[in-house]
Amino acid sequence: MSLYSVDVEKSKRSLEVRNEVIEMIKDKFDINLGFWYNDLYKVKDGVCRRLKGGMNNVDFRFNDNEEFNEMFNKVKEFIDNLDIEEFNIKLDKRLNYTWNGYYYWKERCGFEGNFLDYKKECLESEECIILKIRWKG
Repeated sequence: MSLYSVDVEKSKRSLEVRNEVIEMIKDKFDINLGFWYNDLYKVKDGVCRRLKGGMNNVDFRFNDNEEFNEMFNKVKEFIDNLDIEEFNIKLDKRLNYTWNGYYYWKERCGFEGNFLDYKKECLESEECIILKIRWKG
């Protein structure tokens, strides 16, 4: 994607939306969202701002994956139902399961499940999140 084809005003506005969403989450759920990766990429009919990072409660940790997943689901539902002007906003977990990872777990770590069990295990233990802010049509 060429930077020349990006609508600069929408790009700036997507940064403002990012900050608004982060503030809404903090106010509503007492959760901090932090991102260490931020990029723009072209998608069909537009551009998307992708942010990769994590979330934590105000104590800077969750007690376990179950607590994290419960809060993630609440925050995801809230974000997925947001209607902010000309943007579609989605929150997902980074998908970090691969066939190579599955074979490694199976052969070296003694994992006894099939690939779908491995995928479920990875998604339940995943704590990296992706926030996507895509401009509408």
